[in-house]
Amino acid sequence: MILKEKDPIGTNLEQLENIAKLPNLPKEKLSKIKKEIKLLKSGNKGEKNSAYFIDFYYKDVQNWVVIHDLRVEYDGFVAQIDHLLINRFLDFYVLETKHYAHGVKITERGEFLVLFQKRYIAIESPIEQNQRHIKVLKNLLSGENLLPKRLGFSLQPNFLPYILVSPKSRVIHPKAKDFNTDMLIKADEFYKQTQDNIDNKNFLASVGSIAKIISQDDLKEIGKRLISYHKPIKINYYDKFGISRTQDADLSNTNVREVQVQSKQVQSKYYCYKCKKFISEKVASFCFKSKTLFKGKAYCFDCQKLFAPQ
Repeated sequence: MILKEKDPIGTNLEQLENIAKLPNLPKEKLSKIKKEIKLLKSGNKGEKNSAYFIDFYYKDVQNWVVIHDLRVEYDGFVAQIDHLLINRFLDFYVLETKHYAHGVKITERGEFLVLFQKRYIAIESPIEQNQRHIKVLKNLLSGENLLPKRLGFSLQPNFLPYILVSPKSRVIHPKAKDFNTDMLIKADEFYKQTQDNIDNKNFLASVGSIAKIISQDDLKEIGKRLISYHKPIKINYYDKFGISRTQDADLSNTNVREVQVQSKQVQSKYYCYKCKKFISEKVASFCFKSKTLFKGKAYCFDCQKLFAPQ
């Protein structure tokens, strides 16, 4: 069952797009803002694609809870978890979604490289990133006593981290003996992976899982309590890029004035015979009445000066 959907990005995106329209914005800052917009849209697209495959299989399954886009703060650290799935065996699937438009290459040392302008550049390892998220989640669960108890002791969860990439992404893996990348899979393969995990559990692990199986109500309660700690991030992009809000206000006022002028012009059916600018009915009427000077044609104030006596 789905307990939480992804938070909308509309507010952040609108703020960035407004900043990008500011006049006299330095090229360097405009380039960074456009890159931020691209990253925001790309990340949102990747998470939505992964959410589609997750929801397809788990939306109506009562033995699992699904939480999309969970951001928690604990002990001064932050975990931004793209997708969290929990089942009645207390398996916590912590999923990080990545949208590699041009593919990704992982070296034998575990370095992640993406193709950019015909060359590979290094990026943060999503595997290490996900491990940090799990550590924060572990501390939150134990520190706030969010896990059910049995015989006076909290049941211990099993954390399974995975990195989901688009089914269309090209992934170049290193040799397994050099660096294990089994946790990085295509989003459309995730369901099969969870089924394989259940099938591959050894006998002792299976007995342990059965011993700590929880009810559907307890499962739902864990999910709801985790969601209560969700703190959506609020980014002030003006401060982030060192931009004054007065610039935005000036732009807004300028746009309003331009719209007002254009609106008045559109309402007029008269225009200057020489420069073709729209003119008011009053100005046109003045010209028509001065037939000797303007020969029955209408002109704007600037062009009327051409007919003034020398």
